[in-house]
Amino acid sequence: MPKLKKKSSKLTPARTMILGFSVIILLGAVLLCMPFSSKTGQFSDFVDCVFTATSATCVTGITVYDTFNHFNAFGQGVILMLIQVGGLGFLTFVTFFNLMMGKKLGWSTVKNVAGDFTDNALASPKRLFNEVVLYTFAIELLGAAILMTVFIPEFGPYGIFISIFMAISAFCNAGFDLLTITPGAVGVSNYTHNPVVMITLMVLIVVGGLGFIVWQNIRHYNNAKKLFLHTKVVLVTTGILIFGGGLIFFIVEFNNPATLGEMSLGEKIQTSLFMSISSRTAGFPCFDLNNLSPISKIVTTVLMFIGAAPASTGGGIKVTTIAILIATVWSVLKGNEDTQILGHRLKRDAVYKTLTVTALSIGVIIVAFLIISISNPEFSVQDMVFEIVSAFSTTGYSMGISTDMTVISKLTMVLTMLAGRVGPVTLMLSLVIRSANPKNKVMPEGNILVG
Repeated sequence: MPKLKKKSSKLTPARTMILGFSVIILLGAVLLCMPFSSKTGQFSDFVDCVFTATSATCVTGITVYDTFNHFNAFGQGVILMLIQVGGLGFLTFVTFFNLMMGKKLGWSTVKNVAGDFTDNALASPKRLFNEVVLYTFAIELLGAAILMTVFIPEFGPYGIFISIFMAISAFCNAGFDLLTITPGAVGVSNYTHNPVVMITLMVLIVVGGLGFIVWQNIRHYNNAKKLFLHTKVVLVTTGILIFGGGLIFFIVEFNNPATLGEMSLGEKIQTSLFMSISSRTAGFPCFDLNNLSPISKIVTTVLMFIGAAPASTGGGIKVTTIAILIATVWSVLKGNEDTQILGHRLKRDAVYKTLTVTALSIGVIIVAFLIISISNPEFSVQDMVFEIVSAFSTTGYSMGISTDMTVISKLTMVLTMLAGRVGPVTLMLSLVIRSANPKNKVMPEGNILVG
């Protein structure tokens, strides 16, 4: 009698990542909904807690509960731990599941799913992981120490926790804050005049958003004597987006009394740069975002969609993706057969992946928009697009409509945040069952008219 082959129960790396995030989110939601997490001592709505836990784990920052006023110290601590775990990203989950499953997940396989790490970077994954954890905690501790010089004199011993919370939230590009301890505060609105707070947060956001591979390359520059092409593209594109976005905000909002209009010149420059940096997945508002001009809302939406760098604490389609898209268009216009960028010719699979990421990202946003628009027809199109892009890019900026969403809309936002954090490609890999087509199958060449 022939033996029946057992179906493999091995989880794919993509599904492992999704499962890892889901387990952490569910655990966090259960803790947050308990009476011992709220200041009222009562149970919190479970769906809202799932939303909050997802927003924290996916380092998004969109809230349906005010973090300071709704949650007590324990609840705030849970949110902080979720932000830290989510900020460290897939490396944390790989290590976590290695320990839980008692086996190793092949780094070559994980690399194919994560897609964020170059071959050179993955040559020594253990060293990379150690450096990521060490640098993360060191940078967050330094940032917290600087913030303490402002928050301890203002809030006493609780200022220590606020400083730690804000430093971790900024570095992880999460956007959660406890600054509503001051009634009427909107994000960092009470500190736009304070360069210590603003500059410290900006540096933490930018460093967290550059990505672990860029850190490692810069850290070991003396050994390599060169910067990777990846590092160069990230640094150049990030600089252009920061100063370009800041210039647009400065010009458009200069005379807007509800945003920059009443500020001094120095404060306007500082706040414009902060808005540009924060818009790319950090999500700390400087004022009520509903007061932004239509042009600024569009620019903010674009910056959110682009996001930070690969293998970073930020989200979005990533700065390298937009750089490759622009380079590909420019190369086609110049008549080049291959995409060229900064004196290098890119492999075609990088271009294919760039197009795939962009197409899937737009697809996720469109599907989320259709569901939410049907479930909440009272919301304006611009507000819905802004909120959904903010969720997908894990930015956390909000027009305040998430609180009023139906359960279906909130769960849609949850899935959108999860898709944005793990990446649309990883999400699709976890859902699609690959066929066993032979790799070397010869297929006839075809041609399709384009444009």
